[in-house]
Amino acid sequence: MTPTILHIDMDAFFVSVEEVLDPSLKGKAVIVGGNPEGRGVVSAASYEARKFGVHSAMPIARARKLCPHAIFLRGAHGRYSEFSARIFNILERYSPLIEPMSLDEAYLDLTGCERLHGPAMIAAQRMHDDIRDTVGINASIGIAANKLMAKVASEFAKPNGCFRILPGQAARFLAPFPIGTLPGIGPKSVQQFRRLGIRTVRDLAQLPLALLEDLYGEWGGRLYEKARGISRSPVYPHDETKSISRETTLEEDSTDPRFLESTLSYLLEKAAAQLRGEDLRARCVTLKLRYSDFKTVTRSRTLAVPACEDHILFAAAVDLFRKLFTRRTRVRLIGVAFTGLNREAPMQMNLFDAATQTTREQLYAGIDRIRGKYGFRAILRATSHNED
Repeated sequence: MTPTILHIDMDAFFVSVEEVLDPSLKGKAVIVGGNPEGRGVVSAASYEARKFGVHSAMPIARARKLCPHAIFLRGAHGRYSEFSARIFNILERYSPLIEPMSLDEAYLDLTGCERLHGPAMIAAQRMHDDIRDTVGINASIGIAANKLMAKVASEFAKPNGCFRILPGQAARFLAPFPIGTLPGIGPKSVQQFRRLGIRTVRDLAQLPLALLEDLYGEWGGRLYEKARGISRSPVYPHDETKSISRETTLEEDSTDPRFLESTLSYLLEKAAAQLRGEDLRARCVTLKLRYSDFKTVTRSRTLAVPACEDHILFAAAVDLFRKLFTRRTRVRLIGVAFTGLNREAPMQMNLFDAATQTTREQLYAGIDRIRGKYGFRAILRATSHNED
């Protein structure tokens, strides 16, 4: 049976929620992300603001210069979470196999559901209309035979549409498009490939696997498969999370250990918050570095006791970083992953350990409540540098 995978992505989600709550914002340049006089970043921008070059993760100050007439909103994570829950409730009517990627993005496996929901394109359109009519949010939905191609398809569906890439047509479909069409290949990677004479996905697909692995190591093997539209990753339902990770490609490659550690701290806080949100603990912490020459290295540490607390996980991650990092090669990507996930509570050694553990649980529960009400950036470790 050919898999039927959907990638559902809400259009300018935070802005769309604000428009539902205040219809007077529709058709205007709206930017969600904080005080335009501050040092925050853009969380979301309306399509009207995007016309001026504003995009997510851009510094707020730059967005203000590009689009000074925009309406700037701080946003409220609690409201967005509420709308997200309503959307996921709709998705659950179509399949139990849903893998949330964020508040506004998910993969859904519709394989074998044709007799219940009809052909994939009809089911996707009905899903799209249910979200719009019930929640008031527009969605873009991509349909394909695997997660990679479903994500590509959803980009072609934007804004507010459905797009399907037929089974067996992935490589042919991708071939003529710029290499940046492939998920995970950003502007800096595009520049690197152009220097090698690689401009389209077809150019990449013509390179032998051995050459790609020599040039890029493990990532080269993934590039070889991506260029052919191959993805072996299944849709993991929310309650079957196998790992939690966060990574970021830096705006500028860096050899500054303090900057890199602060970026790592922020990413780890994001991942640890998700751990606690899903009532999980991690047994293993993995650090990932990709250098300016695209060489990627990872190192892992197994914890004595599974943990979900920032300070425990950060201690392991930063120790791995300090042992792995050298100043000789600039870092272009840094990331952290948690695996060995379970819901077991840590062992209590004695009365005093138990009291300390309870205090720490109360501390992190308080932090999570503040973030739920005011947004993730409302409270951060002093060591964290916001790269989100």
